[in-house]
Amino acid sequence: MRILVITNYYPPVELGGWEQLTCNVVAELINRNHEVQVLTSNYLKEQIKKSEPDVNRALYLESYDPQKYHPNYTLIHRLQEKENIQTLTKLEESFKPDIIYINGMWNLPHSLAKRAEELTPGRVVYYIASYWPTEQDAHTAYWSTPANKSWREVPKNFLASVVKKTLINSTPRSHLDFELVLCVSAYVQDYVVEQVGVPKERTRVVHNGIELDLFRANQLRPHDGNLKLLYAGRLSPDKGVHTILESLGMLRKENPNLPIQLSIYGSATSDYQSRLEGLITEHKLGGVVHFKGVVPREEMPAVFAEHEVLLFPSIWSEPLARIIQEAMACGLVVIGTSTGGTREILQDGVNGLIFTAGDARMLANKILQITSDEELRSEIGLAARCTVEKEFSLDRMVDEIEESFKHLLNRLEFTFE
Repeated sequence: MRILVITNYYPPVELGGWEQLTCNVVAELINRNHEVQVLTSNYLKEQIKKSEPDVNRALYLESYDPQKYHPNYTLIHRLQEKENIQTLTKLEESFKPDIIYINGMWNLPHSLAKRAEELTPGRVVYYIASYWPTEQDAHTAYWSTPANKSWREVPKNFLASVVKKTLINSTPRSHLDFELVLCVSAYVQDYVVEQVGVPKERTRVVHNGIELDLFRANQLRPHDGNLKLLYAGRLSPDKGVHTILESLGMLRKENPNLPIQLSIYGSATSDYQSRLEGLITEHKLGGVVHFKGVVPREEMPAVFAEHEVLLFPSIWSEPLARIIQEAMACGLVVIGTSTGGTREILQDGVNGLIFTAGDARMLANKILQITSDEELRSEIGLAARCTVEKEFSLDRMVDEIEESFKHLLNRLEFTFE
């Protein structure tokens, strides 16, 4: 089978774990003797020195800078979209894919997906693990938000009224055919059906997965008398890291000698970093909390091996976080919220512990519970590993993706007959 993968970012260019998952899936499809070409953005293309015969880094993003939109992007986006369509058309003509697999559309113009549907009608498969179909494109989002300084408000509002009428394509992203949509969780499936308007029979839940041979539970953890807590991921208010610090402040006040240590892996904006540091100072957590920065994903198994508990305090509706699967596979106890798709992997008291998003008191109680009960930690850690082995492996994920491709092609062949 010839498969063309369209994705926004691709390793070694990574903004998070999603890019690595895309690469894992591509590698496994190739191992199964499929021909695969990847079409991705030109973001940081100049930093890649190795040859990539199966990767085409040619697409223009809506906002080249993923952190900050520049108004000049508005002026050139139509030309860049035209070039994107030409690039896709040429690649489709030369490669002649059986399936186009769209696996990451955030920050890519939806006109690219529309062109894919035109080139290979009925043979485009989407994998959705975010909310991009109903989110605004980067151009509309920028011109719809207030200016960051009051004196800029009037001129920006005037320019926005002109730009929206003349320069921005306002066609909703949800106006695509969506012949087959693979959803990372049942929560996302409900979103796709209810908010995007895709008929449920065109959707299928395919939970993401991890490499079981990389994330293993049979590693010995050093014990120095402290319960080692871990947070790993993006540091932002919607991720709820402040809730952790508030809960540790409560525990510190009630039991100053509680044997716990927290490592925080990830990076934050300067404003949120200041907020977190302020909480550490306020609650006297200087000797308890340690910022570790960002490490490559391949180093995470060693990080997990040094900890016993992963804290997952996310406030926003997580589609299905891979970090939970990785930690559970390594036998850690996950104490997390059940927002979004997380409830499809985490069972309170069985393979993890659950607290209400933003409830620092409840999180403190869960940490105290696991600190004082070593047998419970062991039982939950074993159950966590079993859960991932049975339901969240990368092999199982690719099996289901491959089956979906074959089902779609067989259905089309039957229709043509």
